[in-house]
Amino acid sequence: MRHPVVTLTSIALLVMFTGCPADQGSKPNGSHDHGHGGADHPHGDGGGHDHDAGGGDGVLARFTQGDEKVGYLRLKLHDDKGDLELWLARDAELAQPFDLPLDSTITVTFTDKGNKTTTLRVRNRDKNEDEDGKATVRDGKTNYFIFPGDTGEDASWLKGADFLATVKVAFTADGKEYASSAFVLRPHTHGDGHAH
Repeated sequence: MRHPVVTLTSIALLVMFTGCPADQGSKPNGSHDHGHGGADHPHGDGGGHDHDAGGGDGVLARFTQGDEKVGYLRLKLHDDKGDLELWLARDAELAQPFDLPLDSTITVTFTDKGNKTTTLRVRNRDKNEDEDGKATVRDGKTNYFIFPGDTGEDASWLKGADFLATVKVAFTADGKEYASSAFVLRPHTHGDGHAH
């Protein structure tokens, strides 16, 4: 007979490396939401996130200010260039932007990579276009941040379709500190001939 702790550990590792088993095709974009964020969920209250098969739209995670649930972020890693994109919103649909001043920075900490960090910034202060060319600047603020942008920082360590990391996101705005719980980041993979 197998030892129950070994079996539970095996299941946890399987879920960690293969993703959540629940109805992965329930949303049109291939992502799914199965009640993350409750106190009985392994990610804990407020640590909720949505998954996307292959990371197509990135990972949706909740962020808080202290114990207060404030909004959501979507973090997207592109496997071909190792670049990161991040959107902040008040709602999970990202329809209500959570705007920050243009000089704001977002820190992504890769907790299982020796706590290595990246700093996301605006693309530019004029329109700060997202990957679809949509302007994101509103009244001198934005909810869209990227890495490495034109900083010249090395993003090669983030490249590859097999990249997998546990990350936390943090930022400060108006003297308040905001942070996400740890979540798993997988890349959005590009097929042959695709550019962004």
